[in-house]
Amino acid sequence: MKKYIFLLVAALLVLGLVLPGCGGGQQEEEEEENFITFAVCGPMTDVQGINHWNGATMAMEELNAAGGVDIGGTKYTVKLVKVETYESIEGESGDRASANLLAVIDDVDFVIGGFRTEVVQVYREVAMDAGKIFMDCGAATDSLTFSVVSNYDKYKYWFKGTPYNSTFLITSMLKMTGTVAGVMKSTLQTLEATNAAYVKDDYKVSLATDEKLRVHILMENLSWCEGLVIAAQLYLPSRLPLTVTGTTLVSGTATDISSELSAIEAKKPHIIFVAFSGSVGAVYSIQKAQLGIPAMTIGINVPGQQLVHWDNTDGACEGELILDTWGEGMYQTDYTEEWFNAYVDEFNMYPVYTANTYDAIKQLCRAAAAEDSVDSDDLIGWLEDPANAITDSAATTKVMYYPWPDITITPGTTYALSEAQVEALYPDSPIPYDQSKWLCMSLGGGHIAHDLVYGPDYMTGVGTQWQDGKKVGVWPKQLAPTGTPIETLVAMALADQYGNWNFQYPGTQPLILPIGNMLNIPWDAYENAI
Repeated sequence: MKKYIFLLVAALLVLGLVLPGCGGGQQEEEEEENFITFAVCGPMTDVQGINHWNGATMAMEELNAAGGVDIGGTKYTVKLVKVETYESIEGESGDRASANLLAVIDDVDFVIGGFRTEVVQVYREVAMDAGKIFMDCGAATDSLTFSVVSNYDKYKYWFKGTPYNSTFLITSMLKMTGTVAGVMKSTLQTLEATNAAYVKDDYKVSLATDEKLRVHILMENLSWCEGLVIAAQLYLPSRLPLTVTGTTLVSGTATDISSELSAIEAKKPHIIFVAFSGSVGAVYSIQKAQLGIPAMTIGINVPGQQLVHWDNTDGACEGELILDTWGEGMYQTDYTEEWFNAYVDEFNMYPVYTANTYDAIKQLCRAAAAEDSVDSDDLIGWLEDPANAITDSAATTKVMYYPWPDITITPGTTYALSEAQVEALYPDSPIPYDQSKWLCMSLGGGHIAHDLVYGPDYMTGVGTQWQDGKKVGVWPKQLAPTGTPIETLVAMALADQYGNWNFQYPGTQPLILPIGNMLNIPWDAYENAI
């Protein structure tokens, strides 16, 4: 009974209501003064905004059940205000989102959420002008956070909550793809060597140009993908043993991409390298299966992160490999399992990355408690201080922000971390310091102040794969024996400037290769899992 009473009170608080009676107006006034209030911004009828709200609700419930937030000896109750931003609507200017946030900005302490770069960059100005911290929990584009460096006085209130920026998204996508491409190539070569008839001619490695697997780039025609496209076109053929067959860009809200997929299929790629944040991700999975395209899918597909994706595609998403935040059964921290299972139990859905409003609220409440203030200006220094890194996240090993870069290369456009800064962040980096590898800039230089620190001891992201009705974790993956010399790991591309990637989180599952349609023989992906 107590649980239900609490949930009722929490629901009323979310709506901004105060229970009548029990002391009259004086108590109402005192309670009203003791709220710490968050504007939760997102497309609230779409998956991104729904997860924004769900994650925030879980944080609110947890904090309030523990008695609220102690700020200067006074207990503050966490309160949420929902702000509809319409960000998933193609062509949305951000004006409506700005009006909705402006209507509540004076009544909230902090802003969290955000999704589509083109819209966020408009309505975040409301929070910046009001001098209130906005914790970005959805938009990845480097330039959004680079504004902190190029115009600190105005954008010092902008912090990243999730995900890491586009530079690191493409870095992890390439790491996943390199792992899978190597395994796929070896598997196809082995089958072909056993019996040339086992592999269809279109997919034989021996008949491919320079014996490289083929990959096609398919992404949304949106700002957050601009850097991904450039990097994919450059690095897939230069750093990985792949031949790029072309690049196709589609609308994030497209309802039919069958003609684009047919054109891609004609090029017989082994891999389709994708980046979808909008509803087109679900369309892709369904139509790819309908067209019988054998290529394996690797990349980002936000609709594909959802629990309903399996049923929506009638299982056709099996084998899709997604850069993700959570996978069923994979636990990045001691807190992930309990949180993940609680989320699924409460909402009957998998959390997608925007649900990490949960961590953002807890982080801001911790800062407010430490500084005895809900004034954003008082909290900025605490958030910037590496001594206050968060180590009890539901999603990642450590939440910490890159510092202000010590090196100015071109004022206003390009900076870099110094050797001392890199040493402080990555003391075990196996790669000697090279300034060109530690850039801070608006495109392709992700070491940006107020953005999330990347790497094995910090935030890696995870690779999830649809297997037998579940989205399980399969990457990072330990591919070399424990104790392999770091020089060997570097040569194997299992270690880089950020550290040693030859590890896996508890609960990591074997990787399956959905290559049956490339073969002339029956293929059991699970029996041959790696």
